[in-house]
Amino acid sequence: MMLATNKKISSREDVIRIAKLYFSRWRIEDNYPLLADSKYTGNQGRVIRIVYIAALFSGGYFAMGNILWFAAEKARGIGWAAQKNARRPGVIFIGSMAAVSAVNLVYLFLAKYPGNLTADSLWQIEQIVSGNYSNHHPYYHTLVIRLFYTVGLELFGDINAAVALYQLFQILFMAGCFSFVVLTLCQAGFPKKPVALVFVWYAAMPFHIMYSFTIWKDIMFGGMVVLFAVSVFRILKEIGRYSLVNYLTLVAGGVGTCLFRSNGWFVFALSAVCFGCLFRKKERKLIVLFCGILAVTFLLKHAALAWLGVVQPDTIEALSVPAQQIARVIADGGRVSDEQLDLLEKVVDVGAVKEKYNPRISDPVKNLVRAKGNQGCLSDNKGAYLKLYMDMGLANPVEYAKAWIDQTKGYWNAGYFYWRWADGIQENQLGISRTVRSVPVEKVLNKYLWLFSSVAPLQIFMCIGFYVWGIGVLGYICMVRKNREGFFLCIPNLAVIFSLLIATPVYSEFRYAYAIFCCMPLLICAAFAKGKS
Repeated sequence: MMLATNKKISSREDVIRIAKLYFSRWRIEDNYPLLADSKYTGNQGRVIRIVYIAALFSGGYFAMGNILWFAAEKARGIGWAAQKNARRPGVIFIGSMAAVSAVNLVYLFLAKYPGNLTADSLWQIEQIVSGNYSNHHPYYHTLVIRLFYTVGLELFGDINAAVALYQLFQILFMAGCFSFVVLTLCQAGFPKKPVALVFVWYAAMPFHIMYSFTIWKDIMFGGMVVLFAVSVFRILKEIGRYSLVNYLTLVAGGVGTCLFRSNGWFVFALSAVCFGCLFRKKERKLIVLFCGILAVTFLLKHAALAWLGVVQPDTIEALSVPAQQIARVIADGGRVSDEQLDLLEKVVDVGAVKEKYNPRISDPVKNLVRAKGNQGCLSDNKGAYLKLYMDMGLANPVEYAKAWIDQTKGYWNAGYFYWRWADGIQENQLGISRTVRSVPVEKVLNKYLWLFSSVAPLQIFMCIGFYVWGIGVLGYICMVRKNREGFFLCIPNLAVIFSLLIATPVYSEFRYAYAIFCCMPLLICAAFAKGKS
């Protein structure tokens, strides 16, 4: 018994040690521009850098250690008596869905009609109008828009009403996903106060309000991840009388997760592998179901789209991070051979890279590749360009590291401000325009949005890096409590972030990580959930 106990303690201490080291290391890496400041010169500069690195490392090391120690010690004692909150589950679900929807519908029809549309939104509508489809924005999401757009145009004969009908559907869909979480927590016996806070989170957070009537693939993707996560939780905890409902919502959420974002299939696949490692033969039925979803959606993403003639994204779209790393070497005057320059010149204007390179956004470099018009050379010579990428990395590891840090730091470090939601309709030739029916309602909403953007204590609610490290802490709490179900729910959300760390085009795009903000209340509650009801 003593030996087994020592092994468990050692394992837990290893987790803490690794977390402290990574947190400290990333704090140093993120602040590398300060360490390279030119005003720190000579011996004095070296001393200042050493002191600065030591302060960053020790601060991060001890802060994370104390956070994990506190989480482990306090998590053991948290508990509650099971509540009977779900005697009328239908009333709870419909009531909470109606309340969340009502808030968003008031803002949509009185202040933001027919919704918020950016260039990405308009491109999807233009595809519907022209009939020429691209999977750059997921084709199956565009199909959903087309369904309501077509019905709206047929019923009302007005493009703004057609767009608003889709927004109405999206508001109801997202409210339904959030209400399913509220219902699940009630049925699982969580106390009324935490459940009420979860409801307020979904009804009042500004990003939920603004995203509910914004046409972006990321919004429905967030709802699908919620459906997937909450359905798995319900099945594993045996929540609800009708298990068929849980399995149907799991299939819907799983398929939507795979199809409604380009990184969704990867997120679901990684989650399925981790689920198999955690539960193995114990949940064989779910593992088979996950494999079936992966197989069907793979065919839908590739064979079906090829048969339909839907254009796939161009090659460079998936290479944001490698493109940024190579561009950083060129922009910083790194070591590049003449042979490598000749190979690069076939696909990009190398002379324009230094001027166009933006360390936080890959679009300028990708557009240079597109302007060259020779992406087929990348596809036809994958081995040569892979070797070029690896050789340049070995010769310029510091530039590669800097490029990766600057391109991804908004997802793993707190404190970066970048736009979080669209508020308007981009100028277009389709005839879609904004109508404000109540100026007072618009002013109230805009003031509310301003508070979360400008008041420092409220900004933490919209900080991606803070939530990512929070999920890590929740995962550790689940390990301490031996809560495999809660631990698994963290995995799809961390998989979303991991996919961004290897392929994000923007350093801190809130909507790319929106699924995390949709799932966070469920993750917190699941971390402290009891055994099967």
